[in-house]
Amino acid sequence: MLQADQARTFRAFYDSARAAGLDVKTTTLVGLAAALTAGCFP
Repeated sequence: MLQADQARTFRAFYDSARAAGLDVKTTTLVGLAAALTAGCFP
């Protein structure tokens, strides 16, 4: 699990990606890539 500050930062990143007009598939892939980069594995 992410700590509260990490979760807020990720949520802000995710929301900005969605606001930029990215489709759901692209947003999901970007989120997955960010999670893997941070060392979180599905």
